[in-house]
Amino acid sequence: MKFCVLAKVSKRSVSFWYQSDGNAYAPLSIKESNEIPLYFYVSGNDFIFGGAARERFNRHDPNAYGNYFEIIKDPSKHFIIYGNKKPVKQLFYYGVEQCLSHFLNTVLYKVDSIESYRQHFPLRFLFDTDIEDKEKSLIENLFQEAGYFNLDRIHFNKILFGVLVQKEILVKEKAILLLSAIDDVLYLKLYKNANAEEIGSFKLEGQGADPRVKILANMIVEYIISQNPYLSIDKDIETAFLLPFCVSLLENPDAIIKGDAELADGNKYWFKVNERNLTDRLQYYSNDSMIYTAIDDLLKSSGLTVQDVVILLGTEAISTSYFSGKLLKRYHYVKEVTSAAIKDTMKSVFEEVSSSNYTVKSKAPPVLVRPRLPAAVPIEATAPKLPPPLPPKKEKNSSQPQINIPRLPEVKPVIQVKVNPVKLPPLPPKKGT
Repeated sequence: MKFCVLAKVSKRSVSFWYQSDGNAYAPLSIKESNEIPLYFYVSGNDFIFGGAARERFNRHDPNAYGNYFEIIKDPSKHFIIYGNKKPVKQLFYYGVEQCLSHFLNTVLYKVDSIESYRQHFPLRFLFDTDIEDKEKSLIENLFQEAGYFNLDRIHFNKILFGVLVQKEILVKEKAILLLSAIDDVLYLKLYKNANAEEIGSFKLEGQGADPRVKILANMIVEYIISQNPYLSIDKDIETAFLLPFCVSLLENPDAIIKGDAELADGNKYWFKVNERNLTDRLQYYSNDSMIYTAIDDLLKSSGLTVQDVVILLGTEAISTSYFSGKLLKRYHYVKEVTSAAIKDTMKSVFEEVSSSNYTVKSKAPPVLVRPRLPAAVPIEATAPKLPPPLPPKKEKNSSQPQINIPRLPEVKPVIQVKVNPVKLPPLPPKKGT
């Protein structure tokens, strides 16, 4: 069976999808959700990844870890598992591999351990906008060092732009300014065209939502604090956490907006907000100019005008009629990335993976540039090298003195003389014989 698992990583969570044998892609649900918060708990041989670890972290358990991308900046931080001391950066590896083991056991019904699959396991990473380049490399290196060689990175925005060009929402040659909002931070990324060549970026703290969404989130947190004064709540963190929830509340708002809001610790609290009070607060909101300034400066630094660029609203918190209406008053082209476009892009992602037979394409080896050798000369054309000619013989000159070299004496031949042998008398016999 051929398959692939895709992990989308953000600073708050990691989400999983999979595809097998060319079938439609699907979320990899683990405990009723395919999105797992980045919290870890390690004690002895026990390792917990996700919501249960988050509960322990919020209870200040010393064996629980959160804020992953912050704690990895301290190289002295470690955890101990199976009696071995490990750097905290490996928490992510252990957590994700636990999910990959879940996939093998519950989806593919394999009884083998994950160790026998690592080398060829088709694993793809999709990094969200809030993950920096050095953090992307860190995550990839963790898995490559562990033996995951069928590993690759998905360039989601390039595939998204291609889908939007096909849908005639974008023009292929036109510049694109993609706005994405995560945890009340607005990310601006400027691309030269639909080929996703990035030419500029910027981010604005506290501007990652339609103003109405942020105001409503603030009002909900204020209400929960007033009704539960014993709670220790970081208002900024909880407001950012509630933004996606508030987007859905404002799709069809009632005169009284109420319900149960889940905070960052996973606990739910009841709230009630008057829609008229929300509208009154909106009248005093005056931070729109910050977004305009950031967009204008980014376009100017790249030599572009408002006619040259399409502004693309990429996430729900800013994909609202109110927010787009504000931008349209100043910029000519403002488009929204719909949920249907996101689904089509994910479909294209997995089609691309399956078309490669679920393997990473081998990269061509680098071309070695060798110095050019002089052209070879045919042997036939080369004349043999001869020794220099001898100097001419000097003629005898009578004026020069003659040197008489004495002759060696003549050697006389040796005369052989024949000598007749002399006969000796016999020896006398020995006595006693």
